[in-house]
Amino acid sequence: NDAPGAPRRDFLKLAAGAVSTTALAGYVAASDTIKVGVIGCGGRGEAAAMNAMNADKGIRVVAMGDIRLDRVQEKRSALKLKYPEQMAVDDDHCFKGFDAYRQVIESSDVVIIANAAKFHPFHLKAAIEAGKHVFVEKPHAIDPAGIQMVRGATGMAAAKGLSVMSGLQSRYHP
Repeated sequence: NDAPGAPRRDFLKLAAGAVSTTALAGYVAASDTIKVGVIGCGGRGEAAAMNAMNADKGIRVVAMGDIRLDRVQEKRSALKLKYPEQMAVDDDHCFKGFDAYRQVIESSDVVIIANAAKFHPFHLKAAIEAGKHVFVEKPHAIDPAGIQMVRGATGMAAAKGLSVMSGLQSRYHP
């Protein structure tokens, strides 16, 4: 495709760690950098960050949060070895505790939610309220109240022109 920004759009369509093309057009047009924050620094959070960084050199992981700071630091170090140019998480953007998600959201353009499923609806809603695009792992919710919260958040995302992308294993694999 010869259209300006086409490689970015292709990346955004295929990347498991990013969100849809049209919603991020403003970020792509304004800059070659998309700031990504990771909520949940277990194996899936690390893998989703790698998926995003593998998809495009313009991705910068800028914030990471988890209940445990040692997991944040461990994953940050491992990712920095593999992606030294794209890992931009300084000490001030390593967040711990139950409210770490708020700081990650505040620091990012796109939020990856890959923590314990019981928190997905709350963190999704907070990210959408903050005007962020979201990649959220499955399951999105584990109970009826959570499902209602997710429905409300996705409706709000649509109204705001934001994207919510679901993690569905190899659904996005070429």
